[in-house]
Amino acid sequence: MNLKMENKQALDFFQKMANTTQEEKSVKLGANSNFTNFDAEFILKHVGEDATLLDLGSGTGLIINKIYNSLNHVVALEPFEGFTKFIVKNDNIEVVHNDILTYNPKKQFDLITLFGLMHYFNEAEAIKVYEKYHLFLSPKGKMIIKNQFGLYEDVCVEGYSEEQKCNYYAHYRYIENEKKILKGVGFGNIGVFDIYPPECNRWDNTHFYAIVAEK
Repeated sequence: MNLKMENKQALDFFQKMANTTQEEKSVKLGANSNFTNFDAEFILKHVGEDATLLDLGSGTGLIINKIYNSLNHVVALEPFEGFTKFIVKNDNIEVVHNDILTYNPKKQFDLITLFGLMHYFNEAEAIKVYEKYHLFLSPKGKMIIKNQFGLYEDVCVEGYSEEQKCNYYAHYRYIENEKKILKGVGFGNIGVFDIYPPECNRWDNTHFYAIVAEK
């Protein structure tokens, strides 16, 4: 595990992107990497029509814009206004500009989603995130975490990316380790779901999974 990588480095990366973004899909880092139709479909399988949702790291709203009509209330937490200008303006969507580690919700939610997010936190930071937001889930509420995870071990990326043309940092934790972290925080009924077609996974040592964990 690479302890040098911290979320601050990822925030610096996305701050630069938010300052120059011109369209909704620009938040997706890889060419042809917008799989949010699968994300939206999966989320709606785990939530009722009257549910409340806290979406952490909403970006440009690629997911929220597809599902908000099926929910009672959505809080979209995203630090950068350069991204949130693309989120649909609707009475049941509340956009909050704040950092995940410092934001304190005023209520509990039926569902908390963290999509394409947790590999930008090292393990110590991830534990803090899970511990914090476990408190803000309603009884029997669910948390869904989706990103790439290590298939056999932790995979750490730190340094210059030819694809992104800049320094890039990520910690793709071993999927079994992430399950242990969630269990240690107090989550139960932890399930792992392979929600994308095989061609969406580009690498041999990481894989996109969605983890559903219940309070």
